[in-house]
Amino acid sequence: MITTRTISSIQPARSIPAAPAQHTLAQSIVLHLLPGILIAVVFFCTAPLARQWQLPPFMAQCFADLIVLVPSVLGFLFYQGYRTNGRLSLDGVVLYRDRLPWWQFAGIVPLILLAVGGVTVLLVPLGTGIFTRFFAWLPATFLTTTDLHAYSRSTLIGSYLVFFLMIVLIAPILEELYFRGYLLPRLARYGIWAPVIHSVLFALYHVWSPWLAIGRMLSVLLLVVVVQWKRNIYLGMAAHIIGNSVDALVGAAFILEQF
Repeated sequence: MITTRTISSIQPARSIPAAPAQHTLAQSIVLHLLPGILIAVVFFCTAPLARQWQLPPFMAQCFADLIVLVPSVLGFLFYQGYRTNGRLSLDGVVLYRDRLPWWQFAGIVPLILLAVGGVTVLLVPLGTGIFTRFFAWLPATFLTTTDLHAYSRSTLIGSYLVFFLMIVLIAPILEELYFRGYLLPRLARYGIWAPVIHSVLFALYHVWSPWLAIGRMLSVLLLVVVVQWKRNIYLGMAAHIIGNSVDALVGAAFILEQF
């Protein structure tokens, strides 16, 4: 649970005032998409193994995040920090960490969730239509949505514990640090178009589920605009974690109902 004390402790006393060096469009494209391409490679390689081991397909996503996202994002950010500060630090590397009054934090996060959730629900038919028309040929092995009835209770409990750790907690924190804290400020040269460019590239970063790209782009755009406006990535972290927890809650409800 995020409390006033938690918010005060995770936000630094001051932010780095100096503007970061700006990336070219080509640099931004590579830095946005390369992690997603690597995650997709690992996902498509491990999905058959997850099936062989009788694990839900979303476990391949967890494996991919553990193998690629965690070391690549942390390694890259701390490397940039070492180059900038001469030590392993994120100061001057991960930006948008300005202080925010607790009442604004508590009020803005639910608004982000309502807006993002509303857009996501409205665009579900679009994603379904794109999948049906262009991606229905994909084997079920590579789809993270699956029939949970096919798995034992112990398998589901263990799988959703891993899901909660990786997809609900670790991945959102790392993605907000890297995408909103590092990459977004370095698109500032594009002015009002920076959130749009960033949202498009962040949607395309999810290489393993391209049929959801339009929905992701439009829904995350709202989050990006608020994070940039308030210069606070913790808003994005909180909304991202709560949003990703929905699937974990659905899984927990299924386990409780069926067993």
